[in-house]
Amino acid sequence: MAQEEKNSVHLDEVLAQFGAYGRYQIRMILLLGFAFFNNGIHSINYVFIAEEVPYRCKIEQCESANKVFNTSWYNFATPSDYRSCYKYGSTGDECSSSSFTSVVEPCLEWIYKSDDSFVAEFGLACEDWKRTFVGTVHSIGLMLGLFLQGQLSDRLGRRAAIIIFGITCAVLGVGKSFASSYLSYITLEFFEAFIGENYSPAFIMSIELVHSDFRLNQQIIYSVIFALGGVVFPITAYYIPYWRTLTQVLYAPSIVFIFYVFIMDESVRWLLSKGKKKEAIKILLKIAEKNKVSIKEEIIVNIKCEENNTRSSPLRDTLRSKLVLKRFLVCLVWWSSCTFICYGLAVNVVSLAGNKYLNFAIMAVSDVPACMVMVYTLKRFNRKKPLLISFTSVGLFCLLRSLVSKEYAFISTSLFFLGKFLSTFTFATVYIYTSELFPTYSRNSMLSLCSAIGRIGSVLAPMTPLLIQYGESIPTLVIGTVSLLAGSTTLLVPDVANEPLPDNVQQAENLGTVKIHDNMDMG
Repeated sequence: MAQEEKNSVHLDEVLAQFGAYGRYQIRMILLLGFAFFNNGIHSINYVFIAEEVPYRCKIEQCESANKVFNTSWYNFATPSDYRSCYKYGSTGDECSSSSFTSVVEPCLEWIYKSDDSFVAEFGLACEDWKRTFVGTVHSIGLMLGLFLQGQLSDRLGRRAAIIIFGITCAVLGVGKSFASSYLSYITLEFFEAFIGENYSPAFIMSIELVHSDFRLNQQIIYSVIFALGGVVFPITAYYIPYWRTLTQVLYAPSIVFIFYVFIMDESVRWLLSKGKKKEAIKILLKIAEKNKVSIKEEIIVNIKCEENNTRSSPLRDTLRSKLVLKRFLVCLVWWSSCTFICYGLAVNVVSLAGNKYLNFAIMAVSDVPACMVMVYTLKRFNRKKPLLISFTSVGLFCLLRSLVSKEYAFISTSLFFLGKFLSTFTFATVYIYTSELFPTYSRNSMLSLCSAIGRIGSVLAPMTPLLIQYGESIPTLVIGTVSLLAGSTTLLVPDVANEPLPDNVQQAENLGTVKIHDNMDMG
């Protein structure tokens, strides 16, 4: 037994021989990339689908047959400080200033600038919270769904999770376009987010696909693909303004995931963590064949199988470690802050000066250089310092923007995009950092748990535009403060750069203190 342990080969030693961009890896990048691309489109689609649409009170005696939105009589028929929700009482059927009294009464009907908009079709005038609540419902569904995603991914496999959630995304997403009422729409919105998001298992599979030396390089590719989805989304929304048709176009392509049953392999690392060595070896031999790499037979035979022999569930076993639990709590702070910051900035981008579609596309494109900078920075300066500095910088940029007068639109917008650029850097770093802190057999569950509980930030973020009525700078002021507070918690975790992914709790506890290479035979 001792000899067998001595001769055991860790998976990273085998993955190192395959490189990062062989034929097999490129094929997997394309398959996983499709999941990232779709999620880049779907993540905050409500920004344009449930976008704000101008409306005004319907004044019966003044309306023309063709329902003109901008009229000259509207100023004397309604009070200017009641946001189109109230009108003046009238004494007759004539449309003149003398026909209206100073008595203010609520509107009963409205005229919308766009009759086929989401707001108009569901009659959401003077109920702006219902429109922003769509984003909140999406975030709540995603938050609860992440618990299911992580458990399913760790129990049934990364591949199964990607396929199941990808198919349900197509079905429920297209189903939203046929919603006949606001209640039915937000119900479908909830379930689409709950069981239709496969970003988390796709991300974990991408991390487990290659040796630790290549993880960051590949994340650039996935980040570019995700950002491409974010660019395609506003372009599509611009050319397809009707929200029902737009929803169908955005979600229908996800049905392609049904074919992944035949063309995608399972994560080798996950198979080994489940004791499925024969299946893992079969895939490794397939990779070697596709990449035309020759591997010695004894390496394959002696590959280490980290089977889970815990008495309880892997998730419970992981959280029994006080050290791992402490790091988990720090990750919760990171995730809550990052989701609040990134989603908060994203939903507020359409309120910036200029073309809203162009602003959204610029925001999405800025994710690409942000991720490239992230990879270079994390390679050179590891994990801890870059994350601390990025959290702090986002906070300072947002606080500085809150002090800039709206008269200086260029400066204000520039500071906004600088903050968004750095928030992407921060979130991408948190994703990688979190995935490197926990063992293989509970990695997706832990990542999903962090992401799920942390989504409280994205639940609150869609409501931040409502703060503008109290002051235009308040949303970014709140976001900046949260970022500064989150940055301070980075000091409580170790730097794990250039270490192999831990396969069990003991290796996870040793991160940052003892190299796992020297402790492969432990636990």
